[in-house]
This record gives sequence, C-alpha cells and structure tokens, in this order.
Amino acid sequence: MSRWDIVLFAVASYFAIMGLVRLMQARRGRLVRQFQEEFRKQREKVLKQQVEDDRKARELAQQQQFEEFIKQKQKEAA
Repeated sequence: MSRWDIVLFAVASYFAIMGLVRLMQARRGRLVRQFQEEFRKQREKVLKQQVEDDRKARELAQQQQFEEFIKQKQKEAA
C-alpha cells in the first residue's frame, strides 16, 4: 500500500464512522422521545385511574353514611 492508499483509507474510515455515529445518535434521540411519550401516557392513565378510584371510594363512603343515617332515623322513629 502506498501512502495515498493509507490516507484515503483513513479518511474514508473516518467519514464512515462519523456517519454511523450520527445515525446512532439520531436513533437514540427517537427512542428517547418515544419512551418519554409512552411514559407520559402511562402516567396520565394511572393518574386518571387513581382519581376515578378516589371518586368511587368517596361515593361509597357517602352512600354508607347515608344508609347508616337512614337506619338510625328509622330506629328513632320506631
């Protein structure tokens, strides 16, 4: 191999490696954004479910209190 062959090979290798690095960085960026979006959606879903569970628990507690109140009033009336 001549000196020019080695220089051309080194330059071509440099550009190939830099191109690969850029492609890998772009892919990593897309994956990070995708996972962040999935995480955000899942977090919203969990929060909505917690709010719904809390609402149902409050309604159930209110209903039980109302039923106890009615029973107490019925006992007092009897």
